[in-house]
Amino acid sequence: MSELEAHVVHQEGIIQDLSNDIAKQWESIDAFTRTVEQLKDQLLNLADGVQFILPGKLPPQY
Repeated sequence: MSELEAHVVHQEGIIQDLSNDIAKQWESIDAFTRTVEQLKDQLLNLADGVQFILPGKLPPQY
């Protein structure tokens, strides 16, 4: 195997490793995005519940 062929094989390995790393990062980003959306929904539901309990009016102690 020539030096150039060895270099190409090495570069292909590096490119594949980088591609795998990027795929894993996208999986993490997707998971974080789903988590943020779930938390946002929970906060909105909580806010709706507070509005139901206190419809535009603060309790007397405020």
